[in-house]
Amino acid sequence: MVQYQGNSGAGGGGEHIHMVTLDKTGKKSFGICIVRGEVKDSPNTKTTGIFIKGIVPDSPAHLCGKLKVGDRILSLNGKDVRHATEQAVIDLIKDADFKIELEIQTFDKSEEPNKNDPRNGYMQTKNKFNQEQSSSNTMGTGTVRQPTVRNDPRRNPAFSASRVKHVPINNDDDDEDTRDMTGRIRTEAGYEIDRASAGNCKLNKQEKDRDKEQEDEFGYTMAKINKRYNMMKDLRRIEIQRQGNVPLGIALAGHKDRQKMACFVAGVDPNGLLASVDVKPGDEIVEVNGNVLKNRCHLNASAVFKNVDGEKLVLITSRRKPNDEGMCVKPIKKFPASTDETKFIFDQFPKARTVQVRKEGFLGIMVIYGKHVEVGSGIFVSDLREGSNAEAAGVKVGDMVLAINQDVTLDSNYDEATGLLKRAEGVVTMILLTLKSEEAIRSEREAEEKKKEEAKKEEEKPQEPSIAEIKPNKKILIEVKVEKKPLGVIVTGGKNNNVKTGCVITHIYPEGALAADNRLKIFDHICDINGKAVHCESMTTLKVHQLFHMTYEKNVNFTVFRADPPELDKFNVEFMKKSGKELGLSLAPNEFGCTISEIMQGQYPEIDSKLQRGDIITKLNGDALEGLTFQVCYALFKGANGKISMEVTRPKPTLRTEAPKA
Repeated sequence: MVQYQGNSGAGGGGEHIHMVTLDKTGKKSFGICIVRGEVKDSPNTKTTGIFIKGIVPDSPAHLCGKLKVGDRILSLNGKDVRHATEQAVIDLIKDADFKIELEIQTFDKSEEPNKNDPRNGYMQTKNKFNQEQSSSNTMGTGTVRQPTVRNDPRRNPAFSASRVKHVPINNDDDDEDTRDMTGRIRTEAGYEIDRASAGNCKLNKQEKDRDKEQEDEFGYTMAKINKRYNMMKDLRRIEIQRQGNVPLGIALAGHKDRQKMACFVAGVDPNGLLASVDVKPGDEIVEVNGNVLKNRCHLNASAVFKNVDGEKLVLITSRRKPNDEGMCVKPIKKFPASTDETKFIFDQFPKARTVQVRKEGFLGIMVIYGKHVEVGSGIFVSDLREGSNAEAAGVKVGDMVLAINQDVTLDSNYDEATGLLKRAEGVVTMILLTLKSEEAIRSEREAEEKKKEEAKKEEEKPQEPSIAEIKPNKKILIEVKVEKKPLGVIVTGGKNNNVKTGCVITHIYPEGALAADNRLKIFDHICDINGKAVHCESMTTLKVHQLFHMTYEKNVNFTVFRADPPELDKFNVEFMKKSGKELGLSLAPNEFGCTISEIMQGQYPEIDSKLQRGDIITKLNGDALEGLTFQVCYALFKGANGKISMEVTRPKPTLRTEAPKA
């Protein structure tokens, strides 16, 4: 502690209390250095508190002209700091953002500070604490020859220093670090850290001689860490390399005492990065990469972790004993299963790719919200900075941005996408889709249309009937080699039939000539045979059937139309079957059910009036008959008794033959 002695009434000025507002917008700090000390009002009384011990030249504190060395700070932003510690006030200043309001007690108002006098800055501080720099200065007692000070007309006569080590400010032998600890500085390696970080801790000459460890990029050595946090237990420095967007796997919690702020490890995910290092629930994290977390809310610490730049993480932790006061929650043992919300992107866009770009101040890309004929609206890369990390990583102008660090951007607008890019730090992982240019798409479409036209022309060319392929929804002429073999089909159609608009195949026997040819299928519409149209609307059912049961010498020509989808009609037939009485149906099983080949009249009126030769029974009492063998179908129909329900499919072709001329 630094002591100040003086008479509050000296010079007749007395005490003066006033308010000062400092705004550091555009500046690195407010420009004040503080120390906890005391003022001797009289030989028997004294006042303790936080005093200004230095003012940085050209800082907000210097330029305001209302502060000087020796002023006492009574309150900061409305909070009484008369009995606060030096570190507590430093933390208040750090958390105050860009503006602070100070309640100042000046012990001698007769002296008006001159903002143009450099002695109002660090030079004045040097005068106050280093009145004598001669070799006669006794370090052991710290006594000072007073006349030099008294003869200084600019010195506040209300104060004089005693029991202070009179050494230069930057002297390594000084055990007390009197530097301003607000704001941020850069290490020798170029990394920005807090001034209050252990990486900025000052070691004296003896400590430096003992510290053989090389400083890392954040200025850390264990000697500096132990000195900065000398009141904390079991300090550890933990290093880990981040892997892309693999989560740290850590849960944070605050202090049990709500009046205190701290950042504790509440749990470590066994699948996270920190599971492989010496971090346990209950550990207090005091720093990460030069960012001080001690005396800060754990919610702020979460934001610090997210914004830390670089792949390397250096944590300073303090391990407490199990019975020590600390964490506000019980250790977390179970973590929810991690989910990657971007996995579906690769299902939707198989050609998408993952690109990792190190952000060093900027990514080097510009994006726009646009529309592409291939994928529709979205976020696209509009420009690349030449020589940037994005260009080196393979990002291309025109790429569609599908995700940024596991945040899907398919439905994002421009502001949302740019916000994600601005907040991203370190290694940024993006899912991109390289799209074809509109010219390339246009040329591909033209080539495809040309190919279709050529294929259409090829189709229009007459095919050899003996090998012609039957294509859907088109009349095709085919030639079938029979050589007196039965055709082997069941057809339906005729003027005295329920199918009057065309002749349709409803069953093909495997041993017939049509089965051997293997081109005709069930539900194919036969428009003519050997050039003669099959006019079902004017031919009896018997005559239509006879056309397919004639013996043909060598070859038979058929004009076939295969409807896609098939033209069908479905209906149900229900009746009561008497025990021991047959249904009177002859059936031919196929892949669609059982085709009726013959009906014995007089068995059941419902069958006589509703069913006909060529109908296909697809279900019996709710059981599907598709693909069943003859034996199984026979057993099902034979064993059925009582109420019978049959689902029947019947062809319903469109009329495709011209009416015969009279």
